[in-house]
Amino acid sequence: MTQSSAQLAQSADNTVHLTKLSVKGEGGEHVDWLTRLMMVGVGSGSVLSAEIIPSSTPDQNEWTLVQRFHEHHLLAEWQASSDRLKLLEELKPNIEANEVALTEAVSSTCGTVGSVAVAIVTHVKSGQELSYREFEKQFQAAQAKRRGYRGVYLQPPTNKTPGVWTTLIRFDSPEALDEWFVSEERRKLLEQAESTVSSTDYQAITGSFPGWFSSQQKGQKGPPNWKTAMLILLGLYPIVMLEIRFLNPQLHALNPAVANFIGNAISVALTTWGTMPLLIKAFTPWLFPTKETPTWVSPVSFALLVVFFGLEIALLWRLL
Repeated sequence: MTQSSAQLAQSADNTVHLTKLSVKGEGGEHVDWLTRLMMVGVGSGSVLSAEIIPSSTPDQNEWTLVQRFHEHHLLAEWQASSDRLKLLEELKPNIEANEVALTEAVSSTCGTVGSVAVAIVTHVKSGQELSYREFEKQFQAAQAKRRGYRGVYLQPPTNKTPGVWTTLIRFDSPEALDEWFVSEERRKLLEQAESTVSSTDYQAITGSFPGWFSSQQKGQKGPPNWKTAMLILLGLYPIVMLEIRFLNPQLHALNPAVANFIGNAISVALTTWGTMPLLIKAFTPWLFPTKETPTWVSPVSFALLVVFFGLEIALLWRLL
């Protein structure tokens, strides 16, 4: 995911083209049109990345397609392409009927919106690129109509990453994101893509401590912060207490800034690579419950944590 995250962050210096579609009424079919326009750009090979951003306020129905091009001259080629012109011609009757308004602009930058996101890296089988693009048209159009949808960032394969599609989808809440991920509509769409996809990697960008919870799979959101905080405290507390007893006396001759830095560095290292992996493994059913997880797991796990806290205090009380 590190390489993909870096790719997501780049492109600020590339040419950015904005296509804004203002729709009267529901406009579901017009969102489909904007999705098809996005995929035409992606299919041209000129687009570095693309994202669709819905209205920021509920009283508007304006959708923005943000396309970043590898080079400025590729934008002109895309604007003159026959596939794009056909789509514009298709929309012309709706514009003349005053059902939609279409505006276009070139910008140096364009921000993103959204409060919760999932990064998805999809590896498409060799020779299945065209079929996968057709699938993406349906998938993105369906996704855009879901409750809480806040936009999508789509980066097609590059010369350095052939067959790799990077997607970042955003929703306004974890509940809205989950609603889409567990929906029957999404499940059926993914079934259609099984023959074209070799693997898919998900990483939910939620929670305050995502690095410790790489075991998340299939778009599963991270555990609540209070659960992660309890595990961190359980693993960190004895380390800190033992450092106070055995390490601090050895560092008393050093400047407090240096001594505390050494102690904190050791604490972080032991927590990250020692206690947290063990605790996450032991409490996985509590951290990542599924529909099959028994109802007793949550209260029993919480009670065990309370007992462990008590044992740590009692043992360290006697030892120190």
